[in-house]
Amino acid sequence: MLAGSNPVRFLRATDVQAVTAALAAGPEKLPEFTDATDWDNWIRERDTVIRGRIDHGIEDSLSELILFGTSFPAPPKLAAAADAVNAAGDLTANARARLDAFIQAVDQLDSERFRIVLEFLRRQRITQDELPAFLSGIVRRFALEEAGLKKKQARADVGVSPETSLLINYAIEETLRALKSSRALPAHIQRIAVIGPGLDLAGDPDVNDFCPPQSIQPFAVLEAVLRLGAATPTEVQLTAVDFNPLVVSHLRTSVVKAQGGHSYVLQLPHPAGWNATAISYWQHFGDTIGAPAAPLAAPSGIELRAVAMKPQITARMTVDDLNIVTQTLETIPGQEFDLVVATNLFAYYTRVEQTLALTSIARMLASGGILISNGISSSIKLSEFEDLGAHHVSYSDSDSGDDLVTYKRR
Repeated sequence: MLAGSNPVRFLRATDVQAVTAALAAGPEKLPEFTDATDWDNWIRERDTVIRGRIDHGIEDSLSELILFGTSFPAPPKLAAAADAVNAAGDLTANARARLDAFIQAVDQLDSERFRIVLEFLRRQRITQDELPAFLSGIVRRFALEEAGLKKKQARADVGVSPETSLLINYAIEETLRALKSSRALPAHIQRIAVIGPGLDLAGDPDVNDFCPPQSIQPFAVLEAVLRLGAATPTEVQLTAVDFNPLVVSHLRTSVVKAQGGHSYVLQLPHPAGWNATAISYWQHFGDTIGAPAAPLAAPSGIELRAVAMKPQITARMTVDDLNIVTQTLETIPGQEFDLVVATNLFAYYTRVEQTLALTSIARMLASGGILISNGISSSIKLSEFEDLGAHHVSYSDSDSGDDLVTYKRR
């Protein structure tokens, strides 16, 4: 039987006593606090600021949809974002034509992607009259940044993108396999947390948006531990953690549908350029936790397969709205997580924010539990973690790929 969600709470002053020491050697430090109330006010303010970055990331996804999207009738897509602006920094005629087509699609199309767009616009309180100016503004900002005509925001204010990748999950499975071979992986994984599972809204730049909005990583991590024999289907539990309201809403709805017997179907594109081992991962994704499904029509040059996740697998997930930098899950002693996966996340955060996030994760992990991540500053050292090193996984014959770092909770 599945356990319920763990309570979400803000980090307390007592949780971060070791953070000051961890940051001592760097230029960034926590502010000084007079008491626990002072700390609580600060962490809640930081939570508001960091959550605000979500909107910036969604705006980038909307800009990509407008300029490159194929899920709505529009003039030919642009070759690059920089082509959306002229030398004066104004939107080109082609960009404006696509923007007009997108606005029409928002009014007329009833698909999950455009329902998500409407949900975001309503949350931003953008009226119909304000929509053209709002979208023009975000597309222009996005294009100017891509063209190098406008300085991108510093990491402290950069948007947090919801977009995902199948290949990072291949790297996660290979890293888990290496950990098992070295006997560093817990013998029996029962509780897993996936932090920042993401949601494809615009889609991969080479694939765009012919696939529906989907979240791959929770299923990929579940399959990896089951395929490796590190978990059993009837006992494993996965908690997806995100503070993007679109991701949280999508996954919670998917879990409810699965509890009613509905399969979550993943469309898995395979663009050109992958090496043989990455292609093999793509070919066998879902063998353990799903069944083949009918793929959508794919653009020329892209192979596509679809997998329907078993409802009983999806139903083993819980979803928590949590900002890992400022909040943590209050786990019951003996019920901590055996594995935490947090990829393509830390690069969005400053050194202080990374240290706070690691502190939160340390509280959630069981002794001997494993953290798999990337983008963490090598200068951050927390006493709670044993550094197990990095694992490189290549996706192409040119050796492009990902380096994932692994830590064990002491």
